[in-house]
Amino acid sequence: MRARAVVTFLAAGALALTAGCGTTQDAADDTPLVGVAMPTVEQTRWVADGDNLSAQFRSLGYDVDMQYAEDDAAVQVEQIRAMVDAGADALVIGSVDGTALKGVLAEAHGAGIAVISYDRLIRDSADVDYYASFDNWQVGVLQGTALLRGLGVLDESGAETGRKGPFHIEVFAGSPDDNNATVFYDGAMSVLRPYLDSGVLEVASGQVEREDVAIDGWDNATAEQRMTSLLGSYGGGTKLDGVLAPNDGIAQAVIAATGTLDDVPVVPGQDAEIPAVKSIAAGEQYATVYKDTRQLAEVTVQIVEALLAGGTPEVNDTTTYDNGAKVVPSYLLAPQSVTKDNYTKVLVDSGYYTAQEIG
Repeated sequence: MRARAVVTFLAAGALALTAGCGTTQDAADDTPLVGVAMPTVEQTRWVADGDNLSAQFRSLGYDVDMQYAEDDAAVQVEQIRAMVDAGADALVIGSVDGTALKGVLAEAHGAGIAVISYDRLIRDSADVDYYASFDNWQVGVLQGTALLRGLGVLDESGAETGRKGPFHIEVFAGSPDDNNATVFYDGAMSVLRPYLDSGVLEVASGQVEREDVAIDGWDNATAEQRMTSLLGSYGGGTKLDGVLAPNDGIAQAVIAATGTLDDVPVVPGQDAEIPAVKSIAAGEQYATVYKDTRQLAEVTVQIVEALLAGGTPEVNDTTTYDNGAKVVPSYLLAPQSVTKDNYTKVLVDSGYYTAQEIG
C-alpha cells in the first residue's frame, strides 16, 4: 500500500530514534489509495460511473483520487502518472484512447500497482490485470435488433414480420480509438447485414463500413454535422426510416439534425442517459441500451478488494478480450434494451432514476 511511498521517511525516523533524538513518528498511512481515471464529464454516464465508484470505494474505507481527462489522452496519461507517483495501490481506468496508455501502465506495473480496465478495454498493454465491462457484443446486437423492431421488420418477440421494405437507414459508429466502439458496431452489423444483403435495408449514402461511419471522440457535434450532410441523399420519395446510433449522445444529435423531416427516424442509442430517456418517453428516440453502472462499480470494487487482499478476483470470461498483448480476464455484465414500453419498470422501479428526473 502507500507505505512504500514513505520508506525514506520511515528510515529517517529510525535513524533519529537510534541517535537518541527523543521524538517519534506516526505510523505510515495504510489506507488503500485507488486512482480512478475517467474520460469525460461531458457524457453524464461517466459522471454516474465516477460517483458510483467513489461512493463504493469510500464505503470500504479506501481513499479515492478521482480524475476526469475531458477526452484528452495526453491529460489522462499525466493524471495516471500522478496517481502512480502518489503511491496508488490500484488504478481503475476508463480510457480516453485505449492505445495511448502503454508507457504509463508499464510504470504502474513496475511499482506493483494493480490495473483494472473499466468498461473500455485498454489495448496493446500486458500491464492490464483485469477488465470490468458489459457484454459489448450484446450491446450492439440489442441496438441492431431495436432498429429492426422499430422499422417493423421484427416483432417484439424477435420474429420476422415478413415486411420487405426497402427501409432506408444510415449507420453511425463510435470513436475509432475506443475498442468497445468496434465491438458495438460488429454486434449491431451481425444483425443488420443479412437484411442489407437481402435488400430489406438500404443505405442511400452507401456509407456502411466502420471506417466510413465512425465519429472521432464520440463527438455529438461531428455526428450532427455528418447526419445533416447525409440528408442530401433523401428526398424525392426516398424516406430516411432509421439510423443506427452507437450511444445516446449521437442518437440525440441525429434526431436534432433530422428535425426538418416529416417523421423522426427510428434511432436506438446506448447508456440510458436522462435526455435520451425523456426523448424515448416523448416518442422521439426509439430505444436505448441500459447498462447499470451501479453493478459495474460493484464488480470493479470487488476486483480491487480481492487484489489488495492478495486473492483472486471472480471473472466470467477468460477468452474474449484480447487487447493485442494478452487476453485480459474479464467480468461482463448483461445489458438491457429500454423502450417507451418498459423504461419506467427498468429505470424507475429499479431506483436507477426517480420519476422526477425523467419528468
